Amino acid sequence: MKLDLATAVDNEELKKFYKEFPVKGLVDLRIDRGTDFFASYRTQTDNFKTYILRDDQEKIQAMASFLFRETSFGGATVPIATATDLRVTNSREAILDWAHHFLPVMNEVTNQHHLSSIFSVINLSDPMALNSFIRPRNMKRLMPKYYMYRKFFLTSIHGRYPWANRALPSIQIRQGCSASFDALLDYILKRNQFRPFASVWDQESFQRKINNLQGFKLSNFLVAFDNNDNVIGCLAPWSSQSVLDYIPLTYSLRAHNFRQYLKFLWLFGLTRRLAKPVASTGREAQMQFQHLTFVNADNEDVFESLLATAFESVSPQEFLLYAHVEQDYRLLPPQSLISASQPYALYSVVPPDKEMPTFLHPSLSENPEIESCYFF
Repeated sequence: MKLDLATAVDNEELKKFYKEFPVKGLVDLRIDRGTDFFASYRTQTDNFKTYILRDDQEKIQAMASFLFRETSFGGATVPIATATDLRVTNSREAILDWAHHFLPVMNEVTNQHHLSSIFSVINLSDPMALNSFIRPRNMKRLMPKYYMYRKFFLTSIHGRYPWANRALPSIQIRQGCSASFDALLDYILKRNQFRPFASVWDQESFQRKINNLQGFKLSNFLVAFDNNDNVIGCLAPWSSQSVLDYIPLTYSLRAHNFRQYLKFLWLFGLTRRLAKPVASTGREAQMQFQHLTFVNADNEDVFESLLATAFESVSPQEFLLYAHVEQDYRLLPPQSLISASQPYALYSVVPPDKEMPTFLHPSLSENPEIESCYFF
């Protein structure tokens, strides 16, 4: 077997190979990358590498991608990478050969791009992923070490209960526009001072992040102002359907019951239904939702008002999706909204000969920036 660096020529082959690996969890999903396999990577950065392992017949047996981007940490700009989309066939030869290649590749990209850290997101509802990466290892076999940085939740908002509070009367929520651009940017920069590995630290990085999200406009922003016209919160719905689609294959018992619950409350106009799985209909139906990006709020009440406004602003068929760290209490889903959460974890991936990163020390309690559209 040989290891190659993927190019645009491999686009069709990669799309076909990737679709063979459903994403496991409470809902098993098939991800369709559309016409361009690499388009979802470009929502984060234009700097990425995808490695593919081919057998003697030139068929892809394994793949993994590294996404490189600049972030802000401790007042300085530091380069990091996200290791993602690791897929390996069930072939024993492929598994052993990939294990032999992965650590050298990891060291290579670290040195070439002068990386501060490499991160990876793991779905805690997927036993196979936990068994493959996190279980105790044979010390005779050199493999990367995974250190948990933060546990977080992928939370979806599907409806509002009849007793849900209206938006706070003391605040105004407006769409983003050029007139509020400076105030919005200042607020995001102020909040990101307390977010390690933030993707926005000045106007240039802010504009770059917006440009990377295909179809994103300043008007996507919903900005909360207090009585003194100060920004006290913001978020921006964004749909990823231009770069990929999520197709539910099966629902677990828990997810099936929740889907039926939403279907019942939909009859009263309180919720939005989930797509039917391929297992029950034999047809593929896309999940209809929008990611919430740039999520910030001064307190829980402001966040609840922003969520309620965002829910009403998107299509009646769409639900909302966002990520929040377990300890960030301001961004917990409000009890007045109908929501569901699935646990994930952000891990720091470290070569076996390196020490644990200092930012993992318990005294450093600031929560990193995690965007749902960057990993889901």
